[in-house]
Amino acid sequence: MKAQLTRRRIVAATALAAAGLGGCASTPPPKAEPFKRPLWPALPEQPRFIFEASLRNAASLGDDSSTAQLRRIVVGDDDAGKSFGKPFAVAASRGRVFVTDTEGRRVFVFDVPRRRTFSFGVRREGTLKKPSGIAVDDQGHVYVVDTTARRVVVYDDLGLYIGEINGTELWTRPTAVAVDAAGERVYVVDTGGIDSERHRVTVHGARGALVGEIGRRGSRPGEFNLPGDAAVGPDGTLWVLDAGNFRVQSFDPQGQPLHQFGSPGNGLGQLARPRGLAVGRDGLVFVSDATLCNVQVFQPDGQLLLALGARAERDLPGRYLLPARLATDETGRLYVVDQFLHKIEVLRQLSDAEGRRMQQQGPPPEAAPPA
Repeated sequence: MKAQLTRRRIVAATALAAAGLGGCASTPPPKAEPFKRPLWPALPEQPRFIFEASLRNAASLGDDSSTAQLRRIVVGDDDAGKSFGKPFAVAASRGRVFVTDTEGRRVFVFDVPRRRTFSFGVRREGTLKKPSGIAVDDQGHVYVVDTTARRVVVYDDLGLYIGEINGTELWTRPTAVAVDAAGERVYVVDTGGIDSERHRVTVHGARGALVGEIGRRGSRPGEFNLPGDAAVGPDGTLWVLDAGNFRVQSFDPQGQPLHQFGSPGNGLGQLARPRGLAVGRDGLVFVSDATLCNVQVFQPDGQLLLALGARAERDLPGRYLLPARLATDETGRLYVVDQFLHKIEVLRQLSDAEGRRMQQQGPPPEAAPPA
């Protein structure tokens, strides 16, 4: 009798458990809360920029093609974890995003149209010791500053070595490079140091020969104190981030000073710890700041338009902890390096029509934030 009761209790308990599991299974999972891309400025104002994506590793490109799936299944070749160690600078052109990796001693490339990644700078004469600044011209040539070797190495867009500018006798501490669209003028930022008077920009021709020099240590127009970055505008104007003087300066192609703006401080329009500089296709000037944790957008005359991003309480789109170098491309996208959060954020400039539409309808929602 006791055995029968025990069996009945077990059967009843099993039935109750099954009923409970069945009830859980029939309950639909909670819907993911729609993710709204950050906009700048925020609604209800008309937005001018929208967050588009974060690039961290090969998985950021989401290659789910049949070829990629077959490669993962058959040969176990899953490169989704491939990434950069410590990003420093970025350049972008024609769908390729080039990131200098000071820890990996290479250039890591996101080939967005082909949804793949690759790297270069680790072989033969193109080997890099400490890649820092990077730029690309309209021919697809990639210029990489090797700070330790004191040279600028030139590659094609696939990472094949083309040549170099040797600055072992010329530069004290090269950290950044800018190039005009045609590749006819290459500007190398020699940041110098506390005990050096070489705070300047050297100018080189298409074959690397020295053709001029801009600036010296000082605070007057045309002089620099620890220059940190440079970019060439669409009209050929050279823009230099004069970090130690908390300002931005511009020069004509002959190296003559044109304009300057900026002052030290923590307020909007001021510079506290400027780290990166880029110039858009419409002439807008972007400056990243590691203290303010944002990117400020200026008109060429120095008028502040808006600030992109804010300090990160946690890693979220449009939030930064150590924003560094910047880049723009021909599509109007802005690329922001965050060295602490190990990401490259992509922000897209909106047309007036897009901005007005989003002002009326809101940004397009997504199921989850982009990787």
